[in-house]
Amino acid sequence: MAISKAFIDVLLSKTCDSLLNCHINKITMLTDCDFMFSKSRDCKRKFFISLNNHEPFFTLCNEQRNFSSKSSPFLLSLKKELENGIIIAIERLNQERILKITISNTNDSYKKIRRYLYIELIPNQTNLVLTDESDKILHALKYSTSINNERLIMRNITYAPPKKIGVESNFSLFERELLTKENIDENTIDLNTLYLDGSNYSCIPSQNATIIDLNTLYERYLVTMETKHRSDISNEVTLTILHHEKSLNKKLGALKRELENAQKCDNYRQMGDLLLTYKDEININKGKQEIELEGLIIPLNPTLDIVQNANEYYKKYAKMKRSLSHIEEQIALTNDKIFYFNQLHTQLENSNDNDIKGIEYDLMSNGYLHKKELKKKNSYSQGMSQPYYYFIDNIKIGFGKNNIQNNYLTFSLAKKNYFFLHVKNKPGAHVIIFDDNPSNQVIKKAAMIALINSKLDDGEVQITKRSNVKKINNFGKVSLTSYQSIYIRKIDESLKKEIINLKK
Repeated sequence: MAISKAFIDVLLSKTCDSLLNCHINKITMLTDCDFMFSKSRDCKRKFFISLNNHEPFFTLCNEQRNFSSKSSPFLLSLKKELENGIIIAIERLNQERILKITISNTNDSYKKIRRYLYIELIPNQTNLVLTDESDKILHALKYSTSINNERLIMRNITYAPPKKIGVESNFSLFERELLTKENIDENTIDLNTLYLDGSNYSCIPSQNATIIDLNTLYERYLVTMETKHRSDISNEVTLTILHHEKSLNKKLGALKRELENAQKCDNYRQMGDLLLTYKDEININKGKQEIELEGLIIPLNPTLDIVQNANEYYKKYAKMKRSLSHIEEQIALTNDKIFYFNQLHTQLENSNDNDIKGIEYDLMSNGYLHKKELKKKNSYSQGMSQPYYYFIDNIKIGFGKNNIQNNYLTFSLAKKNYFFLHVKNKPGAHVIIFDDNPSNQVIKKAAMIALINSKLDDGEVQITKRSNVKKINNFGKVSLTSYQSIYIRKIDESLKKEIINLKK
C-alpha cells in the first residue's frame, strides 16, 4: 500500500530543514530505482529516494556505508548538473505526489544556473525528472515518447505533471479506516508524527501503532532491497543447486532399487544349479511355466528345455554380477555429488556477494553452469578465494564459506603443522587454526566455528594436523589419514552472532 499524501507532508516537514541550503556532495544510484544524496550540512544523514513501484518514498537516513554506484546516462547527468549545487527550495507540487527540489549551481563558465528535480512518487508511475530554469527537460529516469500517451516526457520539451484522475484523498485507505474506527476528526490531527501499524505506514495514531523515525523507513526498505538484490544475484546459482539436488536424490533412489535387484543374482545361479541337478529326474509337460525343486518355485520358459532354461538363469546371473560393481560405483559417485550440492546449499545460506561468486565459479568449474568462462585468476582477483578470519587469544582462526575459499585456506595458506577442523559427515567450512600448539580453549572455539558454519548447535568435530588432510575429488571432499574427535554440546551464542555477522 502506497504512503498517503498526508504522510508525504510529514516526511517533507521533517526533511526540509536538514536539506535546505545544503550542498549536494555526491549522488549514488544504488539500484535502478534507488538514489542516495550525500550533503554538506548534517552530513551523517543522507537523503534517500526510492522510486519502487509499490511504495515510493523519500527520507533521511543514518547510512555510513559506501555503496558502489550503478552507472547510467541519467546518473551522469544528475552528477554533472546537481553535484556541488545548493538546495534552495523544496515543495510538494499542487498538492500531488510530486516533490519539486530547486538547486542553484555554477556551470563550467562560472555562470549561476538553476535546476529543478521533480520526484514523482506515484505508484506504478514513479519517475525522476531533471529540468533547467525554464522547466525544459534535460534528462529523466523514464521517458514516455509515444504520441499515443497523454503525457510526453522527452528531452527539450516543457515538463508537465501528470493529469489528475479523479480526486484523491490526503489519506490512504488504511488511514481512512483508522479515522472511522477511532472516530477521529481529520481536521484535528497533528500531522507531525510517523507511525507503523503492522506493515502499514500512517500519520494517524492507533492502538497497535508504534512511532517511527525517518531512518526506520530506510532500514525497513533496505532489508527488502538487500533481499531482492541477493535473490537477483543468486537466483541462477540457487536454481542450479536445487535442480541437481532433486535429480541426484531421484537418481540415487533408482540406483538403490537396481542394486537391490542385482543383489538377487545368487537366486538365478541357484535356480540354474537346481535345474541342472535334477534335469534327468524332471519330466515336464510342454507349455509348463514353472516347477518346484527343494521348496523353490522356478519360473520356466515353456519354449526351452531344462538345460536351456538353466543356461538362461546363468546368463542373467553373469550379467547382474557384472552390473553389481558398476551400480555400487555409481551410488558412491552420486552420494559424493549429493554431498557436494548439500555443501553448496549450506554455504549459500550464509554467503555474501563474493561468496556467491565463488559458488558460481565452482559450479562453472565442474560443468554445472554454462556462462562466459572466468579466467582462473579471477577467483582470486575478485576476492572469491579470500577466507574469513577470527582471533581467539591472539591466535588466528580461518574458515571458508565456499569450496574455493576452503581449498585456498587449507591447501595454500595453512602450513602442514597447523590444525584442521571439520564437522564429521556434514557439509560445512574448513576451519584452520594458524598455530601448531593451540590451547584447549582455542580448539573448542574453533570447533564451535565449524559447527556454526554447518548451521548446527552441537555435534562431533574432527581435528587433525593439516598434513593429514588430502583432497580426493572435485566435489569439495577431503580425506583424513588420522584424526581425533571433539564433541560440542552447546554453542556460545555471542560467538555465533559474531561469526554470522563477520563480513556479512
